[in-house]
Amino acid sequence: MSSLDRNDINQIIGNDWDYFHHPSIGISGGILVMWKKEIASFEVMDHSSQMIMGNLSVNALGKWKIATVYGGKDAHTRKSLWQQLESCMIGDDPGIIVGDFNCILSKEDKKGGKRFHLSSGYKDMKMFLVNNDFHDIGFVGPSYTLCNNKEGTSRIWERLDRCLLNSATLQNIPMAKVRHLPRVASDHAPISIRLVEPQKQKYVFFKV
Repeated sequence: MSSLDRNDINQIIGNDWDYFHHPSIGISGGILVMWKKEIASFEVMDHSSQMIMGNLSVNALGKWKIATVYGGKDAHTRKSLWQQLESCMIGDDPGIIVGDFNCILSKEDKKGGKRFHLSSGYKDMKMFLVNNDFHDIGFVGPSYTLCNNKEGTSRIWERLDRCLLNSATLQNIPMAKVRHLPRVASDHAPISIRLVEPQKQKYVFFKV
């Protein structure tokens, strides 16, 4: 969507939620972040066609750096994404990067289509993870998050959507779990992360 206003958000999810929207360009892209006002606040620090980055303050869980990603379709475009994320994720705060990275990291992330090979996009993403202490903690649910919805031998399944956590996050929520949810009206499956606060056993949900 190229534009959203308060009335649109109220119709989508209700007036208990606040939002930030980076518009699409034509029919491509666009990122929408929403948060429930009574339990969290979100301060946007940077945004682009590939990400919205900000500080999320959650009641009883403190401040978290959260980046919502919609990665470009080619490795050259995604180079600017890694640079933005690297500059935003400096510091010791818990950090979570979640979204559609448009990149796979192993042959297990794909079924159908051309054989997986170690592309420059793969290497760039791996380097970002290592250099910035972010980790893929795995998932529960179906193996893939994208289906091209074609038939027979033309059908391709890929795991393009991920939730990445830094070590500070893992120390705060060692019981964190990522779940792949069923596809409904999209070629992508939504994913969720459940953050368990160990002392009080309270739950916070993020969905993309």
